[in-house]
Amino acid sequence: MYDFDLFWCAAQAILHGVSPYTIWDFNGPFPLALLFVPLGLFPMPVAYGIFIVINLFLLWKVCHWKGLWALFSFPVAFGLFTGQVDLFLALLIPLGAPWTLPLVMVKPQLAWLVLPWFLTKLDRKGWIKAFGVGIAFLILSFLVNPAWVSEWLAAQPGITFYSRHASSLYWLIPASRMDIRVVITIIFSIVAFIAGLFMKTRRGSWVFLQLFQPLSNIYSASVLAEWIGPLEFLLSWLVVFASGGDVHNGMPLFVIALSILFRIHILPRILPDRLRGKLLFSLLLEQTPPNKKQGSPVS
Repeated sequence: MYDFDLFWCAAQAILHGVSPYTIWDFNGPFPLALLFVPLGLFPMPVAYGIFIVINLFLLWKVCHWKGLWALFSFPVAFGLFTGQVDLFLALLIPLGAPWTLPLVMVKPQLAWLVLPWFLTKLDRKGWIKAFGVGIAFLILSFLVNPAWVSEWLAAQPGITFYSRHASSLYWLIPASRMDIRVVITIIFSIVAFIAGLFMKTRRGSWVFLQLFQPLSNIYSASVLAEWIGPLEFLLSWLVVFASGGDVHNGMPLFVIALSILFRIHILPRILPDRLRGKLLFSLLLEQTPPNKKQGSPVS
């Protein structure tokens, strides 16, 4: 619960009229601490329990029983254990868009993945709603702490620190060549962001962008929870065991995004028709049914 404890303590600081950046190791944007203020009203164990229940409710609402594959996959399970917000934001934002879109301010590295698809799908009314909520959120943040931007920037450890935890495709670049990894991360992240603008479905955009996500971590693939199936569940744990269980220096968990792409776009084409009805293969091909939140405009 290390991350959740940080967020809860940051919320406690706000409630006591203190800057959250006085909390050691808290370096998230001020809106992240502000989001946790309601949970800061409860004792930490109770607040953590509420947080887990909310995440489980969202996972059930989006995925129903298929969400069990995601729940027990490593990125989702570890993210919930540490109290990270990636799963929470990835499930809530599409459900409530455009009203919930400003929540990307809570975690900028997640905004890089979430925004491209919405940028080309929202209509004028949708943007008005999103901007309205976003401006109100920022005004509240500045009213509570006018100096939060400078304090937040001063608390940042730098891109090299984040690159050490890479679990997207940048993990393939040896950590001993961190200078090269950082440069390639910046270049490919910009190109991938632009490419994500042209993806037709949210699933296609998010899965593609997760492969090139900058500032990723071992729980970052939890944003793909609604498309995680049995194959991704197995692969996630195989990666953990193959990596020796090292949770501090990144893992090749980009295999989850690659597996989803393979299962959805390649496997159905190469699998003989006579095998598609078999239980094992039907499970492998199982995916979230198309819905209006995946591929059609959000108003």
